[in-house]
Amino acid sequence: MKFYPISNALKLIGGKWKIMILDNLLSKHMRFGQLKRSLNGITSQMLSKQLKEMEKDKLLIKKILKSDTLNTEYSLTEFGKSTIPVVKSLIKWGSFNKKKITKVIDNDQERVIDLFHDEIRFKNLQRKKVKIN
Repeated sequence: MKFYPISNALKLIGGKWKIMILDNLLSKHMRFGQLKRSLNGITSQMLSKQLKEMEKDKLLIKKILKSDTLNTEYSLTEFGKSTIPVVKSLIKWGSFNKKKITKVIDNDQERVIDLFHDEIRFKNLQRKKVKIN
C-alpha cells in the first residue's frame, strides 16, 4: 500500500475541529467543558466524536479525574505534540494573511483582488530595489 503523506496526515488531523482542538491542547490539559467553551460553535456530540477519534489515533490521552462528578481531562501524547509545528505554521499563515482570509470568507472578491494586486506591486518594488542596490 502506497503512503501519501498529506492525505494520510489529513486523515488524522483534518476537518473543521481537530486542528483547533490540537491548538487548545498545545500547552495545557483541558477538561471536556473547557474545550467545548473554547471551541465556539461545536456541539457536545461533535466534540465527543472528534476526541474519541483523536484518542483512537493516539493524538491525545483521556484521563478520568476522581471527583464527585465524572470529569475527564485531555492532553496531547508525544505523537500529538509532533503536530505542534503544523499548528503553529497554520497560526502564522492565518495571522500573516488575516486581511485576505477575512475578505475571502466575507466573499468580498473585488477587495481580495485589490489586496493581491497590492502585494504583487510591493514585491515588484522590492525586487527593483534589490537590483538597484
